[in-house]
Amino acid sequence: GNGNGNGNGNGNGNGNGNGNGNGNGEVTCIEGLESLSLSPEQDEVVVDGSPDPVEVTATGDFGDRTEEIEGWRLHWDVSRDDDTPPGSIDEGVFQPYPSGGVVTITAEDACEVGGQTTITMILEADIGQPGDPGGWQDGDVETGGDAPAFIYPSDQTRFPRNLHRQVFQWSDSVGSDEHRLVFTGEYGEVAVYTDGQHEDCAGAGGAGCWEAAEVAHWAFIASSHAGTTVEVVVETLDDDTILRSEPITLGFSKEDVRGAIFYWTTTAAGVRRAHISEDEPEEYVVGNPSTEYPEHGESVDCVGCHAVSRDGRYIAGSTDTVSGDNEAAWVYEITEDAPPTALLTGEIDNSTSSWTAISPDNELVTVARRGEMWNVDRETGAFVEDVPFAVGDNPSATIPDWHPNGDRLAYAAYPSPGPGGPPGGGPQRNTPSNAVIAAIDYDGEGDWGEPEILVPEVEEGMSNLFPMYSPGGDWLAFSVGEGGHSDDTAQLYLTDEHGADPVELERANHIVNNEETGGQHQNSLPTWAPPGDLHWVAFNSQRDYGVIGTSGRQQIWVTAIDVSKFGTGEDPSYPAFRIPFQNLDEDNHRAFWALDVREEEPDPPDPICIPSGEICDPDVDECCEQFESCSQDPEGNHRCRPPIIE
Repeated sequence: GNGNGNGNGNGNGNGNGNGNGNGNGEVTCIEGLESLSLSPEQDEVVVDGSPDPVEVTATGDFGDRTEEIEGWRLHWDVSRDDDTPPGSIDEGVFQPYPSGGVVTITAEDACEVGGQTTITMILEADIGQPGDPGGWQDGDVETGGDAPAFIYPSDQTRFPRNLHRQVFQWSDSVGSDEHRLVFTGEYGEVAVYTDGQHEDCAGAGGAGCWEAAEVAHWAFIASSHAGTTVEVVVETLDDDTILRSEPITLGFSKEDVRGAIFYWTTTAAGVRRAHISEDEPEEYVVGNPSTEYPEHGESVDCVGCHAVSRDGRYIAGSTDTVSGDNEAAWVYEITEDAPPTALLTGEIDNSTSSWTAISPDNELVTVARRGEMWNVDRETGAFVEDVPFAVGDNPSATIPDWHPNGDRLAYAAYPSPGPGGPPGGGPQRNTPSNAVIAAIDYDGEGDWGEPEILVPEVEEGMSNLFPMYSPGGDWLAFSVGEGGHSDDTAQLYLTDEHGADPVELERANHIVNNEETGGQHQNSLPTWAPPGDLHWVAFNSQRDYGVIGTSGRQQIWVTAIDVSKFGTGEDPSYPAFRIPFQNLDEDNHRAFWALDVREEEPDPPDPICIPSGEICDPDVDECCEQFESCSQDPEGNHRCRPPIIE
């Protein structure tokens, strides 16, 4: 028999995997078996970074007696209700994955008579070695005064389970080289011993840093507590005194966050692509170095104002070429490897930069430019129709986004272009005030409803901009501010798809480095991750990154959203974290988070199998029913049937 637990190349494997084994024999129907009980039952097992196997015993109830069932006679499975790998099991020998949490083990015979048990894994693990073990063991603990304090991440931050590479940063007023971070939660405790040195923190005096760079280290912390929280303290050893910080609380998603983030960067003058768990982004279609399209006789000089289809298959982006002879809103097909395939390179006029959106069925590209908005055919670039967007005192429109159902288009509507053009950035940075979020229904066959104001003015003299629907279409994120890419006043807001009672995402906007700030951080252009157990919104922001800093550069940050708090008076957001694949010395913005074609699995082939009881060829055919095999019946015919023990 054999068993396995799943994990992807980054160590962020999907849970709900299983281990199974048939041992030296085959799984059979056990005559007279009425039920199974497994032990240990509801037990706690303490594990470390290299856990020992756990013996699971199956006891069969035969009505008039009970007896232990050999492991090889049963089918075994182990699972979790989160995406942490569950470990593997073979003939009743469970090999835990090195993390805490609850696993469910089941066993059954070929006639599906079985039982199950749960085991709570408690992880106790150390990372690194203390320089002064005696000091940590015998030192007196003090808080306050010279005790360290966490700078990044902020208290109450929520992280994806499959992120890692976060740099924990804290104050160090005594200049020690002995630090310990302790993560304590329901399913274990992890202690990290570090000298507090990190290359990115080298220029920050009076601070200590530790990066959860190893996937295993992050897994100890996040995978053990998927769907729950940990309390974290940082301690500094000062001679014979342990200086202990006030605790912060961090939480983790149950499910891995999927998808790729496509974002614009000034460094590469184009669009990069990365998954949040990747170490480096990919230069996907950029001007520096120039992406070459010899089949079109063009080299890309810059790609901006891009939009990505919700299924992650197409990009529409304003594209400038080195020659200057072919500047248009290009349409690209997203590919597993860079660069994307250029499908349309000159069909959509781009005399000035345009905002675009791709309909959920990928048939239309909506183009907004200089207050006008229209649709073109995504496949040919041909003009299809003008969008009747004018509403109330707002005859101009920009920054469209399609509802995932394809039956509604949201956009920013505003009174007039003004001397600097409409809201939104790029060549349109000098923006008028009073833009609202509007929406118009669409029947999918070319007929439009009456446009309506979805979200009226939220703050007097400010504009509502950059609407973006959630993957399910139930929620709409947008920003409120003066407008443009470098708008210090921009703040993130949330409303439902009907525009009811917009609320500011206060913690996402204001909490920076464990401090309440004025929120003047250019928080704008929100985009939603593919669906999971938490909602995630990425946005661009110019804020300090702990003691490391980003030299006043705009980068991509992510906040978790708890939509159940909407309308309760509670802030639905959590403090934001910085995506670690970014370089510290670059400006990044306009992120789109979409499904990732690199994650897709091919459609399974149509099953070819023989139904139960039907004639089969033992050398060729497979049986449809689990545990059945093509074996000879009493009449000498080969049929698909369960094995029987006489």
